[in-house]
Amino acid sequence: MKFSKKNTHKLQVLLEMVGNSVYYGPFTGLKIPDSLIPHLTIPEVLGLYESCLFNVWSKLLSKNIKNILVVGGHYGYYSAGLSYFYQPDQVYIFETDITCHHLILDWIEPNNLNNFHIYESATEQIFKGWENEVDLIICDCEGEEMILLDPIQFPWQQQTKIVIELHPFYRENLTGTISKKFSKTHHLELIYDDFEEDKKIQQVLSGLDLDNLNYIKHPKHRWIIKEGKKIYTSGIFMFLEPKL
Repeated sequence: MKFSKKNTHKLQVLLEMVGNSVYYGPFTGLKIPDSLIPHLTIPEVLGLYESCLFNVWSKLLSKNIKNILVVGGHYGYYSAGLSYFYQPDQVYIFETDITCHHLILDWIEPNNLNNFHIYESATEQIFKGWENEVDLIICDCEGEEMILLDPIQFPWQQQTKIVIELHPFYRENLTGTISKKFSKTHHLELIYDDFEEDKKIQQVLSGLDLDNLNYIKHPKHRWIIKEGKKIYTSGIFMFLEPKL
């Protein structure tokens, strides 16, 4: 999502005020490369994007996260943020849109991150042959989690912590199906969008005298195109933690 032209000046003011880095939350201090500025949202710059997951990221701090696998790297916000937060040895990133790959890599140098390993589409074949250790999976892949997450098909996932953005709007019975697959191996927790997030964002903007800096708020910030129509959706996540 790109910033509108009328917000460009105020955005530059915001970035200067926060030192061209993420302002708040687990990714506080993450430097934002110039190439990423047109692509990030106000909530991402302020560090309040998907703040409903803050407790999960905090909980995992004590779990010695050394290897992260991201399915759906997009512009690299989570890949960079989690790498900055946990300082893992390896980060494996799958992103089907190859035009995003250079943007993902642009986070590395200014933040002194360990190098990323970037691939195109994640597939069943790749996951069946996966041999690298993985401590944490981050999955946002528009319904393909139905195929790519399975502790029977991919035994290495049985001991892996997983955070999924679920997409039941693309796949029927998705939440129940994922739960059934992992109920024997993992503790499961559903997490929903925090509709108080906009209040927190507005409080920060007001404090910086940037009340008129516009951005897309809940509930219109999530949507899909279905049968040619724009359908608004809500955010639902699942945190899966191995039982053993």
